[in-house]
Amino acid sequence: MRTEDRLKNLQVIELTASMHLYKAEFAEWKRYCSIYYHQAVVGFQLQAGLAHLPLEGSMPYWLKNDGVIIGGAAISIDAIRCLFTIPPHQADAGLVRLLSKAIRQLGEMQAIHARDVPTDQEDIYIRAGFCPEPYGYRWMQRPSAEFIQPLNSGIKLAHPEINNEAGEHRLLLEREIGLFLFKHAYDRACTRMPAISFAEVLVKLRSNAARNPEDVLLASSLIYDTATRALIGVCLIGMQEGCPSIDELAVMPSFRGRGLATRMVQRALTILEQRGQPLLRIRVMHGHPIESVCFQLGFMPGPLFLPSMTQYGQEV
Repeated sequence: MRTEDRLKNLQVIELTASMHLYKAEFAEWKRYCSIYYHQAVVGFQLQAGLAHLPLEGSMPYWLKNDGVIIGGAAISIDAIRCLFTIPPHQADAGLVRLLSKAIRQLGEMQAIHARDVPTDQEDIYIRAGFCPEPYGYRWMQRPSAEFIQPLNSGIKLAHPEINNEAGEHRLLLEREIGLFLFKHAYDRACTRMPAISFAEVLVKLRSNAARNPEDVLLASSLIYDTATRALIGVCLIGMQEGCPSIDELAVMPSFRGRGLATRMVQRALTILEQRGQPLLRIRVMHGHPIESVCFQLGFMPGPLFLPSMTQYGQEV
């Protein structure tokens, strides 16, 4: 039996003689999670519906001590997410070590991950042997609204179009858009992110094109310089956790500082308002220039979190 299937069928996971994980009914589990998990994080997730909190492949479990519920977590074959405890109980490094040990025994994975860790839980994971990634993220969001768009002086605004190739939805200018993003959206000096290949960019674009509805496609923008006809700006809107979100936002370096990113986001907010979409969100790296652009446009910043922490190999 595959490890994924084994986890789905596993009703009880023993942590200690008195402490166990019990498979939970999601409706009841999310009610507790919405109260006891990090309140600010949950406040952002509730906009999309808490049903999207666990990652795909994660299963909700109660944490019980002597049969009494003291918390919960979403568990997958190689990761922990949404760890919460019920007062007066508190999560600590010992509890995290028990969880990672149980997951390792289930799947014999060499690396165990903690996903989307709020910064106030970072220390307990570090004490349990998890290494944090060197950058934090946050969600930002604001209501959609109509903005007056200035006259296009020297630029041309368009929205991407979808082409159906053998039943597969792809962006009509996929390679042009992909090459632009490869050059200008993944600048390692700015993002501090690991390098991403052109092929990986195309895979991401194809995945987004396949799942995004017409509303968000119309809210996306391509900006061209009318003098050279060069693509100088891209803003791609997608759906994440049931809400319109900014998937990509980039401007050619020589055209930065002219408000083009602001214009593309304002256009997205305007189109979404006209299409009856209530809000726009973005998952942004802390300290990235886009964070400042969105803040100036009235996006409410959520709490910082670490996208991943990793415990490598068997804990010493």
